[in-house]
Amino acid sequence: MVAMTDPSKVFRNHALSYRNQGFWPRPIKPGTKACHFQKWEISDPERKLGELDGWLETYGHWGIGLLLGSSFPDGTRLAAVDIDRDDYVRAGQALLRNPPSGRFGAKGIAYFVRLKGDGKYRPFKTKGDNGFKVGEFLADKRLLVLPPTIHPNTHKPYRWVGRPLLEVDYRELPIIEA
Repeated sequence: MVAMTDPSKVFRNHALSYRNQGFWPRPIKPGTKACHFQKWEISDPERKLGELDGWLETYGHWGIGLLLGSSFPDGTRLAAVDIDRDDYVRAGQALLRNPPSGRFGAKGIAYFVRLKGDGKYRPFKTKGDNGFKVGEFLADKRLLVLPPTIHPNTHKPYRWVGRPLLEVDYRELPIIEA
């Protein structure tokens, strides 16, 4: 179980755990859902040695997100299916066969998945002339905010649905082939 931590030290308290598991943590500016520094989308293997240490010092009081696209041992990569509408959450959960890890912010849900293939961003829309956006597929060079970062609209922490990502074996995550 993941303990609640001081919201003023979210990045400092969590970034190393994600990094040690092979993920690419990014500081999330308070009051936003974004990482507000240049070249945040560059993968960790391409970064300078010690750069994360500087972020811990400078941005330790910010929230935390993950840059998606980090590799798993089987060659798949971390991605997410982000469902933006509450009325489509159950359908997404069924299609992904009850994924073990997701996160909730204000509405909908984002489920973690493994990607095999193209990491291109894809929105999901309903059919017809009045089609509306249901959600999106997030992969390479996309950012997903994580618990316990404070959501900018609700002013409450994001929360885990199922198990926290760090408690899930990557092989449990559903595979999306693109």
